[in-house]
Amino acid sequence: MTFPEKPRILLDVKDSGYAVLTINRPEKRNAVDRIAQMQIQERLEEARAKGAKAIVITGAGEVSFCAGADLRDTSPEIPATAKAPTSWMGTQQAITEHPAVIIAAVNGYALGGGLTLVNNADLAIASATATFGIPEITLGVYASLAGPSTVQRIAPKHVSMMIFTGERIDAAKALEIGLVNEVVAPEQVLARAEELAAKVAQYDALALDVAKKSIRAEQHMEWDDALLHGSWSTSFLAATRAATDPRLADRR
Repeated sequence: MTFPEKPRILLDVKDSGYAVLTINRPEKRNAVDRIAQMQIQERLEEARAKGAKAIVITGAGEVSFCAGADLRDTSPEIPATAKAPTSWMGTQQAITEHPAVIIAAVNGYALGGGLTLVNNADLAIASATATFGIPEITLGVYASLAGPSTVQRIAPKHVSMMIFTGERIDAAKALEIGLVNEVVAPEQVLARAEELAAKVAQYDALALDVAKKSIRAEQHMEWDDALLHGSWSTSFLAATRAATDPRLADRR
């Protein structure tokens, strides 16, 4: 008799408007293979369909948040006609484009692609025992996603230290250099991330989506362009609401 394989990615949609997505491979330190990458994207779409305004991403177990791509991936190749691409870059793009606010609950190791996942989250809460690193140089390669995504988040000298040495940093250092928003006790990391998710989920879905996209775009703009973009975002929100709500038509 054969038994169905356990799902690599779990999704729990809460009544208060947010969801918790869990990487469910603790025996692999929550490294993601091709199937896991596809399942992340499928769970993201499920959360979108169910109206989640915020999504907490965490790892199963107490050791690892995400150890990056599974270097010993033995899962079968996914046909090109499958619903979602299976590259880690494609998975990150799905997170970037998702309308929900993404909150990383970093409960352990966040290495390589796992650090990319932290960088791509809109907010990050770390356990005091979490560890962060870009180990690719020790394998003789450049961190093609963890490198550039970390450059987008923190000062270049800090990135250079992590990339050139391959050394890991602890949660306190990650907070100091701006990789995470808060550091809490290990038993509090998921609860704190869910507390933030519930707070975010109180707010208007369209406003959250526009704010997420605006923050990501404006951080790369010159001052005047960023201010103009902010004004455009506000006008877009007002026009969209007026177009969909007859009660606002006279206020345009």
